[in-house]
Amino acid sequence: MNQLAVANRNIKLYIFVRIFAKRVFLPLTAIYFMSNAGFSIRDIGLLSGFYSVIQLLAEVPTGYFADRLGRVASIRMGAILAAVATICYIVFKSKSGIFLGAMFEALGYSFFGGAGEALIHDSLVVKKQVKDYTKILSRTMSISLIANAVLIAFVPMTYTLDHRYPFLIGTVAYLLLFTVTLFMHDVETQRVTSVIKLKIPDLKKIVGKRHLLIFGLTFGIISALYSSPNDMFNLALKEYGIRIEYIGWIYSAGSILGAAIGPFFHYLRGIRLSRYIILDILVLLSLYIASYSRSVIALAVIMVMAISFWRYRRIIYQDYLLTIYPTEYKATLISAMNNLEQLNSIWLPIAITYLIYQTNISQGFGLVGIFTLLIAPIFYYSTRRFFKIDRKAMVLANGGPDIV
Repeated sequence: MNQLAVANRNIKLYIFVRIFAKRVFLPLTAIYFMSNAGFSIRDIGLLSGFYSVIQLLAEVPTGYFADRLGRVASIRMGAILAAVATICYIVFKSKSGIFLGAMFEALGYSFFGGAGEALIHDSLVVKKQVKDYTKILSRTMSISLIANAVLIAFVPMTYTLDHRYPFLIGTVAYLLLFTVTLFMHDVETQRVTSVIKLKIPDLKKIVGKRHLLIFGLTFGIISALYSSPNDMFNLALKEYGIRIEYIGWIYSAGSILGAAIGPFFHYLRGIRLSRYIILDILVLLSLYIASYSRSVIALAVIMVMAISFWRYRRIIYQDYLLTIYPTEYKATLISAMNNLEQLNSIWLPIAITYLIYQTNISQGFGLVGIFTLLIAPIFYYSTRRFFKIDRKAMVLANGGPDIV
């Protein structure tokens, strides 16, 4: 089989992978579980923590599965498990049934995690366009977000017809995803089996164990602060006055804005990493400030901006990581990076829902915002130190000035 043709087809079809892998029911999960399965706000926190435990345990093994048995096989497995999860949400209306569904969903997205990005990176290796990784991935994300905007705007509106319909549509989307993968194949690339063994000791020698530990901790916390309170943000929108069926419109607007900035997002790879980190922190802080303000307009606008940025934020960090570690174990490496987030997504949703339970949504988010403000300077310093590894090689690879 012509490897170049396979690589080109993978890149084109990956757009559909991104479209159908989106959780079109996401804006309604907490509301659905509280209305139909008797969940309390603290149960939502426990469910989020449970979800993250499953992903933490499965992320690296599933990444290794993708590296050894195939990126495409991993995506297919993820699609099957995610479809089973939505069926559980439809059929079971008990807490145990919802937790079972969450387990399948977490496993499914663990198989997704890293496999798709690694497949695109492999395909670009075949095309000899590895330097375009950020550009290609950003543009793929941009195109897929247009379709996602339509789906996520109208799928939640079916909630008023039947509470199960959004999850039924989710099942169909995952089955379509599986169908798309039948036309995708792994490509053969040159294996670099010894790089990880050589690089990790160099990493420890350069930055020291303390800096490595601080980076892993703070990067994981900041990433989890974006994703862990997602259900709480949706509940805040509902409490502040947004009707349930219109919450999806906010996510749709975020997708549209994301699609608009996607073709230009790769230019952020050309700025200094320090400035990108500051941008990352400011977007996150604005989200908690808006949540504390109790202004539904402020929260809706900031959520649109944060959603559009969040869809791309990992790509820049992944690009730096894959530049430092040119290894065949790309999916494992990206999964390990995702694990930093999952580790902190175990305790953060439980802590956040506890604060909200003890106070209210506004004050709870205000306290989390203060915590974010305290951790941000440590994140800035530790991330800069971590990515200063082999800076000279990175500068040569990018053909530009010092970017750290």
